[in-house]
Amino acid sequence: MLYKLPANTVENEELTARLEILRKEFLDLFTTHKNMVENESPILSSLYLQKLGYLQLELLQIETEVARLKMKMKMIQAAINRDEKPDLSSIERMVNDQMRDYYAKIEAQAIELDNAKELLSNLVPAEEMNKLKEVFRILCKRLHPDLNPDQSEEEKDLFIRVKAAYDLNQLSELQKILLYLESNKKDKDAPFSAEGKREQICHLEGNIESLKIKIEHLKQSFPFTVGKLIFEEEYIQQRQSEIKLQIKKSEEEIEKYQNIINIMTDE
Repeated sequence: MLYKLPANTVENEELTARLEILRKEFLDLFTTHKNMVENESPILSSLYLQKLGYLQLELLQIETEVARLKMKMKMIQAAINRDEKPDLSSIERMVNDQMRDYYAKIEAQAIELDNAKELLSNLVPAEEMNKLKEVFRILCKRLHPDLNPDQSEEEKDLFIRVKAAYDLNQLSELQKILLYLESNKKDKDAPFSAEGKREQICHLEGNIESLKIKIEHLKQSFPFTVGKLIFEEEYIQQRQSEIKLQIKKSEEEIEKYQNIINIMTDE
């Protein structure tokens, strides 16, 4: 059995103060990381696709056509080198078979664009989102297992419901859970043993360090690396111009390869 320290000892006060600081730091980092992954990243990615994705899709389609014509040209040349008349229908089928991965990539990117449009058209209003985050933060403080190591099975189940409701932007569900907890409030802040506090401090310190690393990795990855640039019109216009230039060069390649194929097949 673990014996509680008297509430007025210096050790107890120091451990309690340290634990409270770590709880707040963990909660801040946890909510920041979750928001970056589940809210900021999808929105930033969707904004990027909205402003540049349609051009990138067009470029991908044109580059795919360039690759298709180059492949077709090589197959025709191989037949000519064998002193055979190129079977254009057969070559076309073989080229299309080998281009399936390219076509799948085009389809996937088109779906991403559609999803981005849908997400941006169904964003939760800022006021409601702030309220959602506020209630979620309160519930995390009450139910997150790292902050409540002695939680019951019911509380574990409630935390699963909390995460699901937050992911689905269900403010009313979060409020119902909070109301339920308030009506069944227990004293969760009762002091426990010095050893127990030290263990929780050690546990929280490890998780805090892990969250800091994860957040830093996110900041160094897409879409956060272009997060601020997405809202800079000069950057967007520059990128659009660069992609349009690539599109123009690829269109010129298409014309060149098509002319070569026409000469090779006497069309």
